[in-house]
Amino acid sequence: MSTKARIKTFFGPTRQYAVAGASNNPSKFGFKVLLWYVSHGLSSIPINPREKEILGQPVVGSVRLVLNAVNEHQDVESYKLSKVDGVSISFLTPPNITVATLKEIATVSGYKDIVKGLWLQPGSYDEAVLDLVDQIGLEGVVIHQDECILVRGEEGMYSANL
Repeated sequence: MSTKARIKTFFGPTRQYAVAGASNNPSKFGFKVLLWYVSHGLSSIPINPREKEILGQPVVGSVRLVLNAVNEHQDVESYKLSKVDGVSISFLTPPNITVATLKEIATVSGYKDIVKGLWLQPGSYDEAVLDLVDQIGLEGVVIHQDECILVRGEEGMYSANL
């Protein structure tokens, strides 16, 4: 699948978005990417084990909690995860944290059906990350190669009719 097609399938009308590495620091991309989702009216969950709230939104401590809730059709915090068709995740974490998060994802029952997209922002991946994406079978939904949602996200939204 081409990068353009992967960007299109990253988005969906009943999709939940998660921002791994969300930050309260306006100078960090973890803040800027979450703000992008919020400003485009997309339901996005900030993921950060040390924060309680970012941009007025409750923070969830791990991606695994989000995926488990979707799998079990349960809501978390104020997020209506029982009604989504899957989760697309933007990574703004250092590669070693991205690897740890991908390993967590692979422990969730049915993760290949739940995870609809992985957007590896520049700086969040290296060869170890890409190898692990292949090993856990998510290579068909990954966006990387220095693609940034701040640059290409609107194109994906429009191609998905959002």
